[in-house]
Amino acid sequence: MFKPNRTTFIALVVLDDAIRKLQSDGSLKPPQHGVRLAMAYLYSTCLSKNREPFDSLWLTLLGRDRHPPDFRVTWAGTQFARICQDIGVKQNIDFDAAMARIRARGQSAR
Repeated sequence: MFKPNRTTFIALVVLDDAIRKLQSDGSLKPPQHGVRLAMAYLYSTCLSKNREPFDSLWLTLLGRDRHPPDFRVTWAGTQFARICQDIGVKQNIDFDAAMARIRARGQSAR
């Protein structure tokens, strides 16, 4: 597992933000170009070339999955973790702290 480069980290921040919006606002409305670009970039760096977690996350974010609405955020988080694993990024305390710092900056700018 490696520390993500800046582009990979930003793409993961975009996905994390989409999952948080799913939790607060419900299903996302297409086209969501930023989320799609982040997912495409991350897939291009994927070690396993397994599309399933990417497809599943996309359908979950749009509310087009088979899961009940109150389970979608949990399922989206599971797919996020699978994507991190597939691209070789370890979700550890340093990663979580960096994500929290980015979220804090975003909230202070509002």
